[in-house]
Amino acid sequence: MELDKVDLVLIHHFVIPHIFTEGEGDHQKREEIRKSASKGFPCRLPNCKWFASSIKVKRNSAERKVDIENIPKLIIDAFAEGIVRNDESVYSNLVLHADDDLKNVRALTIEGDFCQDASST
Repeated sequence: MELDKVDLVLIHHFVIPHIFTEGEGDHQKREEIRKSASKGFPCRLPNCKWFASSIKVKRNSAERKVDIENIPKLIIDAFAEGIVRNDESVYSNLVLHADDDLKNVRALTIEGDFCQDASST
């Protein structure tokens, strides 16, 4: 599979008004991610073989250090069916993929930059 030879379809775009990394309170962080995604989330998903995510992080230069590689896991997990169920999420309709494995999620890009405004993802 070469991504440049694959048709990709935008399913949803949303902004998380924070930067979350893995650690204590992951359940609440995933729920906040789902809350942000709930606005405008499609009622019906196209028939997809797998999913890809593109994540852009803006961090206020005055805030604490952030390790960019710790950000995607929470976002990918937030939309995995089993994790949504285990979290007992109030956003149980926000499932994109059955699991967070390579069979279901095959592409991920993440980029970051500094800003003077509030941090966001």
